[in-house]
Amino acid sequence: MSFNSKFFLLAWIFSQAAFASAAQAKYVGSEHCFQCHQTEYSQWQLSDHHRAMQRPGEETVHGDFSDTVVEFHNIETRFFREDGDYMVKTVANNGKPELFKIAYTFGHYPLQQYLIDIGKGHLQALNVAWDNRKLEHGGQRWFHLQADEDIDPDHPFFWTRHFQNANSRCIECHGTGVRKNFD
Repeated sequence: MSFNSKFFLLAWIFSQAAFASAAQAKYVGSEHCFQCHQTEYSQWQLSDHHRAMQRPGEETVHGDFSDTVVEFHNIETRFFREDGDYMVKTVANNGKPELFKIAYTFGHYPLQQYLIDIGKGHLQALNVAWDNRKLEHGGQRWFHLQADEDIDPDHPFFWTRHFQNANSRCIECHGTGVRKNFD
């Protein structure tokens, strides 16, 4: 066997071992990283990456959910709180307003989107987002991600359609250890 053949055989064996090891690996949560990587963990907690996808709460939601109503593309969207939950009332696939509970915040700065679980782990990203910049820089307001397009429930970029599906379009890059739970 030539040197090149041996080299490629060994490379293949090592790649198969690495693949098998990765396949058996489990996500244990970021808090376990702290034990060995205290400095990196502390720096990461201050980063936007730490805040990429979080459960909604007082510390994580930046949008105005004080019974605020906005209108984009002739669609009225209302953001409010109910029994401690962050809620949105907006038009769904059927063209009629429906109530939805915010499942996750998505992003932090300069904008924050909100994910809605429309059933069985099927996460959709609202395309009305919160501009988290300071007021003097034009922020602290709701805006539509496709402001210049005429969006309606039949449009591919409407919030309930494929291009706003977080499971297939967003989660992989904006989360770690996330199980899609949706096919």
